[in-house]
Amino acid sequence: MINRSSFLGLAFPLKNRKRAMVCLGLAALLSIPAASLSFAIDLDFSDSDSWEISASTQVEFSSDRKTHQDIFHSWTDLDLTYGMYGVNLRYDAHQPDDWGVSWQKLAFRNFHLTSEFLEITAGNYYVLLGRGLILRSYENRDLRYDNNIDGVKGTVEFEGFNLTLLGGTATGKYDRLSDPLHAADGKVAVTDWLTAGGSYLRTHVTDFGLVRFHGANASLNLPNVDFYAEYAKKYNPSQPFEPDEGEGIYLAGNVFTAGLGLTLELKHYEDFLFLNPNLPPPNEGVTLNNPPPLAREHMYTLLNRHAYVLEFDERGIQAELTSSPFEGLSVLANYSRTTDHEDELIFSEAYGEFEYDYSDRATIKGGFSRQKSKQEEGDPVRMAPVVDLIYYLSDSDNINFILEHLYTDKFDDKLTYYDQILSLSFSRSPTGSITLTHERTTEWEVREAWSGRRDWLIATLDLTLGENHNVSLSVGSRRKGKVCAGGVCVDKPALNGFEIKLLSRF
Repeated sequence: MINRSSFLGLAFPLKNRKRAMVCLGLAALLSIPAASLSFAIDLDFSDSDSWEISASTQVEFSSDRKTHQDIFHSWTDLDLTYGMYGVNLRYDAHQPDDWGVSWQKLAFRNFHLTSEFLEITAGNYYVLLGRGLILRSYENRDLRYDNNIDGVKGTVEFEGFNLTLLGGTATGKYDRLSDPLHAADGKVAVTDWLTAGGSYLRTHVTDFGLVRFHGANASLNLPNVDFYAEYAKKYNPSQPFEPDEGEGIYLAGNVFTAGLGLTLELKHYEDFLFLNPNLPPPNEGVTLNNPPPLAREHMYTLLNRHAYVLEFDERGIQAELTSSPFEGLSVLANYSRTTDHEDELIFSEAYGEFEYDYSDRATIKGGFSRQKSKQEEGDPVRMAPVVDLIYYLSDSDNINFILEHLYTDKFDDKLTYYDQILSLSFSRSPTGSITLTHERTTEWEVREAWSGRRDWLIATLDLTLGENHNVSLSVGSRRKGKVCAGGVCVDKPALNGFEIKLLSRF
């Protein structure tokens, strides 16, 4: 999943291939770090002969005055198409990245052909088999995560029938892995309301042996009812202390009607992790499958910081009810629970939320979460109320106040404290906004050897210049913490300095 923060585009006719290559080369140069900016550029060229070129550059820079550490990330994407032919390129430069490693390379390049029934890609690509039980290759720039595959992928699609064949090697954290993998995935529409499919994957893992997956899935779509089921089996070579078989089951049902919806999900993953256990640093821990974690993803900072991390040897459920009992009010209730195969709790959460539009004067949003986790030391129990209030001063001006409060209880009442975030912003549409965010913790009061900070304060100014340009400047301090998505989490470094971003669109 590519999260491009912005695009700056220009359009003019392209007369020949030489001109196209010159434009590609110029766009590639944009990835060279020349200033402390975050910006994006998108170039589009087209004419009646169906030439199309687009280029985008995303750059992120921050400077920490306390550690004297600068962090720089850039991604430059170039896309060229002529009729049914296309080329994609991406040049990455990280000097250094969030973990202090500097590197730059052509990280993504492919040639693809797309017709009415056939699509062929040679080079790097992303792919999802089913719901990710067997294979999920994707990019998430917020998580600095990219496990693209380098090889060949072909898809044949007719009405009611789809077949994908692929082969290649996956990307580790920094280097290309040497283990080849091959897979096939297909589905067929049995009726207008029933679709069935299956997948097969095999790879030879260095110093480990042959690993195989096979699976089947089905989806049912009826008026007011959706249902999806997937089953997958994994076979490992016989190894000491390593199970030679594993399985994954995922079920999801959705019932909906006017103003009301109910979603139920179930998971059963047993010895289902798909990774090379013998990878040397820094590529260790790279996974190639990513089944649904069945835990709610939160947009608020404190709740997201303590999200559930997928363990691949677990079972659990998630239920979510949404309702709009009357105009202007929406209500949500969510419950998730994950255990091991002995029914010992790993993670659970009960979460409720409401949002109410009070005429055209205000929007009031409130939420409450209660979490229990065995994934962290001390088996913490957390309770977190959230208040999110927007007051509309006029058609173009508003004030937004957010309160996040997270109470933590560890070691059976022997360590209790709270974290709190207060955010206040003023916005004028379409000019921009100014936001002041303060975070504090009382953990230092209950830990004898506390040496960290007690509070953090950061101010952010966002400006819209014309219709196509946005400038963002953040100055102050921000706490180190996890950022999570889809059961995958990374630790983002603290900030004690500034960030600056320039976003442009044409």
